[in-house]
Amino acid sequence: EKAEKIKDESGATMWKCKDCGKVFKRKHKLDLHIETHLEGFSHPCQTCSREFKTRKSLSCHNLLVHREKKEKKETVDVKKEPSPEFAEAEQEQNEKLRVEIFKRMEKIKDSEDGTMWRCTECGKLLKKKDKLELHVETHIEGFSHSCSYCDKIHKTRTALKMHIITIHKGAN
Repeated sequence: EKAEKIKDESGATMWKCKDCGKVFKRKHKLDLHIETHLEGFSHPCQTCSREFKTRKSLSCHNLLVHREKKEKKETVDVKKEPSPEFAEAEQEQNEKLRVEIFKRMEKIKDSEDGTMWRCTECGKLLKKKDKLELHVETHIEGFSHSCSYCDKIHKTRTALKMHIITIHKGAN
């Protein structure tokens, strides 16, 4: 068993990954996370045959790449136009975020794999720089991204994009 039941400071039940120490409020979230540590499993995309290590990554791929929509939405969500001040603040935040992301990335030359990118926070290695940028963002605190349809706040740009695709059905 790779999961450990623990209590936080307030006495609430939490779930901890024994492999990396990451803590979750919900056990099913930990169960999904544990797949990232398992070897020998792959989940093929039925549309393009690309393979994924976890069910969650396959699901995200289908939503982002193939825009899989199980049902049509009957109402249309209306995007709120941001004020010029908000748009400027958002642009400034995104620039600061990019600086923080690049502080946590390292370019590595590998004799077998060529150029690789390493997250200095956890050591994760990826071939594609843009994919590592998305990963590194999950380590950074102090930035938030608001949904322009419902004002829900997300920690990462990817989480916001997934929210818009799944909740607002990819409305433009």
